[in-house]
Amino acid sequence: MSSADRIAHDIIERNLAEQALRDAKEFSENLIRTANVMILGLDTEGNVNLLNDAGEAITGYSFAELKGKSWSMLVPRDRFPEVRAEFDSLVEAGKTFENPILTKSGEERYIAWRNSVVKVNDKVVATISFGNDITERKTAEEALRRHEENYRRFVAQSSEAIFREEMDAPVSIDLPEDELVQHILFDSYLAECNDALARMYGFTSGQQLIGKRLSEMLVVDDPRNVELTREYIRSGFKVVERESHEVDIHGNPKVFRNSMIGIVENRKLVQTWGIQRDVTEQVKAAEGQKKAEQSLVRSEERFRVALKGSPITVFNQDRDLRYTWIYNPQDWQHEAIGKTDAEMLGSKPSASLEELKRRVLKTGVALRQEMTIPNGDRTYAFDVSIEPLLDADGNVLGITGASVDIAQLREMTDRLQAARDKLAQEKSYLESEIQTELGFEEIIGQSPALLDVLKDVRVVAPTESTVLLLGETGTGKELVARSVHSLGSRRNQTFIKLNCAAVPVGLLESELFGHEKGAFTGAVSQKIGRIELADKGTLLLDEIGELPLVLQPKLLRVLQDREFERLGGVRTLRVDVRIISSTNRDLRQDVVDKKFREDLFYRLNVFPIELPALRRRRTDIPILVHHFVRKHCGRMGKHIDTVPAETMNVLQNWNWPGNIRELENMIERMVILSKSHVLADPPVELDAPQEVGDDNLTEMEREHIVRVLRETNGILSGADGAARRLGIKRTTLQSMLKRFGIELENYRGEGGSCEPG
Repeated sequence: MSSADRIAHDIIERNLAEQALRDAKEFSENLIRTANVMILGLDTEGNVNLLNDAGEAITGYSFAELKGKSWSMLVPRDRFPEVRAEFDSLVEAGKTFENPILTKSGEERYIAWRNSVVKVNDKVVATISFGNDITERKTAEEALRRHEENYRRFVAQSSEAIFREEMDAPVSIDLPEDELVQHILFDSYLAECNDALARMYGFTSGQQLIGKRLSEMLVVDDPRNVELTREYIRSGFKVVERESHEVDIHGNPKVFRNSMIGIVENRKLVQTWGIQRDVTEQVKAAEGQKKAEQSLVRSEERFRVALKGSPITVFNQDRDLRYTWIYNPQDWQHEAIGKTDAEMLGSKPSASLEELKRRVLKTGVALRQEMTIPNGDRTYAFDVSIEPLLDADGNVLGITGASVDIAQLREMTDRLQAARDKLAQEKSYLESEIQTELGFEEIIGQSPALLDVLKDVRVVAPTESTVLLLGETGTGKELVARSVHSLGSRRNQTFIKLNCAAVPVGLLESELFGHEKGAFTGAVSQKIGRIELADKGTLLLDEIGELPLVLQPKLLRVLQDREFERLGGVRTLRVDVRIISSTNRDLRQDVVDKKFREDLFYRLNVFPIELPALRRRRTDIPILVHHFVRKHCGRMGKHIDTVPAETMNVLQNWNWPGNIRELENMIERMVILSKSHVLADPPVELDAPQEVGDDNLTEMEREHIVRVLRETNGILSGADGAARRLGIKRTTLQSMLKRFGIELENYRGEGGSCEPG
């Protein structure tokens, strides 16, 4: 190739290269101009040297308006100082960030930037930033954030409880129903809840409930809750408005209404969302209303029963005096509904009755009057009471009334008078029988020793004082305690008894004070103790001397402060209970021996009553024998009307170490052995010689004096006097009477001596 050809070839290649460079530049410029992202170029001074069509569309500026000007036109420092800090670091290639810009119209737009740098000889000469308009996304995110914030605020402030329960581990829904019920009740816990749920259980914050198990709040052994769980399972883990029965932190029963939906993944229950409302008061109100309605029905039934066959007619009439309701009508009122008295009786016979009713309608004041009403060949005599029926504003709507047939009432009065006369004839007989049978409430006997006890009972019963009953086993301490209760102001309240010797020591505290659920092994539910059961009533602590020392301070606290805690409980309970205690032990000696607290003894010993042994009241034995014979004959279907004198003598002379209880058991045995209407002979052991100690000698001496006084009608001196019969001086006998507590007046007949004692 010649040199000219080479030159021509080089020129052609250079022209082609220059054309390719121009084409590439034009393509790049077109690419930059038409790109769908904003492209912004800045020199090292922060002045704009490039802005494509997308940038012009976003900012509202043309490239010509921004060229050579500071980028601060888009981001004023006083509006977005933190954005300026980002732009100041644009020289960092590859940096990505988001910030707002201001368009020409003043609108804020959010741009997501990715930065690139242009270097010449490793020196940054310009920056190019690519930006995506994310304003809509930011707006959506902000709306979502506000929505979530509002939702959380709604949940937090809601009066209804909102909660989420998680399973310890996902549970297969294909398990047998009973097994699935157990997993749901015992293997779930609260993972999220609002404060409303916490308040329902007595807490202050929902955070206090997080992690708590369902079994800690739900009464899991309540059949209603088990059935609710079964319904939850059978419904596909979705129930609406179902009741659960639970307890709050104080152990108070609560009723909640729940709507729940379970989240099942891969046929496994993983969590439950729910809404809960406290309906405890509504349920109580509904139960109260139901009881009130039932009571009203019963009241109406009793009302109808009470009026059936009586001479009383009850009725309602409207303002036109037409009957709207009537019960127990008279002969002429059977078709009264919708009619007036004048329409049934005639205007003249009913004039006085209607005039009375109209006065009540006019004045609104109740009236009562006796009147006679002729009806054919019969004249009715009535005692009529009329009252106004008022609406809520006090306007008279009608009348309600009652009329009593005086003729029938007079007939009933005559019958009552005859019955009263008959009762009066029986009164004296019944009084003597009651005195013989019962004596004092259920206590049988008339001996001076027993009468002294009953006198003390009458004195202390109306008070609220603590009573200590002392005496041997079988002397009737429980009967005396019941008499104290029945004669006092608490007679209509409960009488609770606890035998301290009959309950194992380990269970006595629970039996006396009660316990909370879980207080000890086997305490599967809460138990109310005897003290709490006796609130507002009376508690008899029998065999109080057997109360362990460790429990005595707790009983002392009840006596002093009227308060206690259940076993395993933290809540102090207050009670209003009257304590009566009894024992056959010498508590004073137990105090000396450190077996009984001295302070407790003095609290119990406010009003001691000592019950006499049966050997000290032998005169009561015949009365008791006849009572027990009748009692056991009635139970066995036998008829015994004779107790031989020899038998009674043996029974009176036996010392009865087991007292009344032993006597009753002996009589029961004798009734069993009886073959006729005569009581069987006592067992041979009652005829055996008894060991005579000092106490027996004293008692025998007293009984001998009593027997002589009875035979001499209480006369002390003279040839036929008791002193001569006993072979002692009159003054000596008077001293013995005082020592033995014998009242002379009890043995003097109507014709006896009135000599001074």
